[in-house]
Amino acid sequence: MRITKAEFITSLNKYGAFPGRGQPEIALAGRSNVGKSSLINALCRNSRLAHTSSEPGKTRMINIYRVRAAGEGGSARTEEFFLTDLPGYGFARASGDERRRWQGMIEGYLTGSDKLVYALLLVDSRHEPTDDDRQMAEYLRGIGLPFCAVATKTDKLSKAQLSRSLPLIYRKLVIQPWQLVTWSSETGAGRDKLLSTLESVLHPAKAQDDGIILPEGLTFEDGPVTETED
Repeated sequence: MRITKAEFITSLNKYGAFPGRGQPEIALAGRSNVGKSSLINALCRNSRLAHTSSEPGKTRMINIYRVRAAGEGGSARTEEFFLTDLPGYGFARASGDERRRWQGMIEGYLTGSDKLVYALLLVDSRHEPTDDDRQMAEYLRGIGLPFCAVATKTDKLSKAQLSRSLPLIYRKLVIQPWQLVTWSSETGAGRDKLLSTLESVLHPAKAQDDGIILPEGLTFEDGPVTETED
């Protein structure tokens, strides 16, 4: 899958109508400052698409991005889907009321969108996942939403450090190695694997033909989520 266009659509304080709604949605969840906005920019190769900040807690709304992608290998298939950047959780300096408001936005979206097909749970590769990360993984499993973990900022670690960090992520989130993508927004490492994962979510039948292992919670019988042609 090759991303051909991406654009910011809107920010919402609760999930509701927005331009183009009706295509598949893929949510990004994670702690504040884990790198969700940077991932969106690197994945879509547009450094100005999502606002990034070194200060945690900057994403305080549900930010919607529309993505158009084309099939590889001469395929004429094109599709649109939305990336949904959820407010970061675990920001200690936010007030209790503010944290509860963010939690309500996150849970309201995850349970309220009938077009949500998958989630990316971002965790910082440099640290053991927090209890908040573990609870989010359990919550996604509890509502039956397929997801994979994305270990961000891997360029900050040596190979030896990363090899020690990954088993901690597997155990804390109760996931298998194939349910995790190692990622660096700085170097682009992991981009091809993440695009392949998203394509398998949007087009399970093609994943079967290519011999790709589907993300947990999806089956080949699910069929294509959406397909549009120019």
